[in-house]
Amino acid sequence: MRMGSMRFAYYCLANILDDSREHQWIQSIRSLRMYNRFIPVWLFLFNTASSGLLREAERHNVRVRFLGDYEEFLQRAHPRGSALAFYPTFHKFGVLAQLPLPSLTQLLYLDCDTFFFGDVTVLFDHHASSDWYAREEPTSVGSPFPYDPRHVDENLLKDIARKKNLRYIPPFNSGVCLLNHQVWHRLIAVYETYLRFAWRLLCGRELSGDESARHFSGWAAVLDSLSDSERAEALPYPSKNHWIIEQIALWLTLGSLQRFSLGWFQPRLVVQGNEFESMVEPHGCCVVAHYFSGGEGNFFSRFPALT
Repeated sequence: MRMGSMRFAYYCLANILDDSREHQWIQSIRSLRMYNRFIPVWLFLFNTASSGLLREAERHNVRVRFLGDYEEFLQRAHPRGSALAFYPTFHKFGVLAQLPLPSLTQLLYLDCDTFFFGDVTVLFDHHASSDWYAREEPTSVGSPFPYDPRHVDENLLKDIARKKNLRYIPPFNSGVCLLNHQVWHRLIAVYETYLRFAWRLLCGRELSGDESARHFSGWAAVLDSLSDSERAEALPYPSKNHWIIEQIALWLTLGSLQRFSLGWFQPRLVVQGNEFESMVEPHGCCVVAHYFSGGEGNFFSRFPALT
């Protein structure tokens, strides 16, 4: 590590009617600290947290920052924040201004459904050239899995980017992201743009007439309240997966930056999805597995939880 450089890892959690993410986070931080006891780790919390989670944070020298009510946080940045708050994932990069930015040189964001098998500093050491590193979104064109346009319709995504004068950013998964070259300053500046993209995508999805797109109760009332301008600005939603809307909004937002370089994590260091099933001996090879919440049971049947 260069003299005077500072590396941080952080998580962000909005507990909304579900404590499963707390259990995932506890496993993630326990595994991270098995291999690195000293890197600064921050945990941003919205709404509430259990006493068990807070004890675990203290045990592993994690700095906890409470940021209040998640809905109010979004409402301050977007007039439709109360509706956006149906999704508990729009905070990931909205908290960047809370970090000690003057001393920061590299920054690693981690979802809770991650588990470490090696020293986190390996990720920093091997991925320092581009502004942003991530793994490709599964079943996108760049993925090792067969392309599935139902998950991400890249032709439609490219069309949106072209019509909105945006650089096309290839789909990547936002569960493990490493940021360099102070790109966080530029992301802070466009956070409201990010939420605007998210809202326009939500409007487009809900106005599409596809009944399978409707997921959250209360959306009918939201649709009835849309203004003519909101309906006119709605963007077509390029996916059948309603949970990746924060990622699609992020890709479009990063495409609005004047200068931006995206690099890819080495797959042998960051595995994702069911790729862990092919790992014979992950320790000392793979650094982190992003197993996805849907694969949690399978993952922990193969790799016992830490106590």
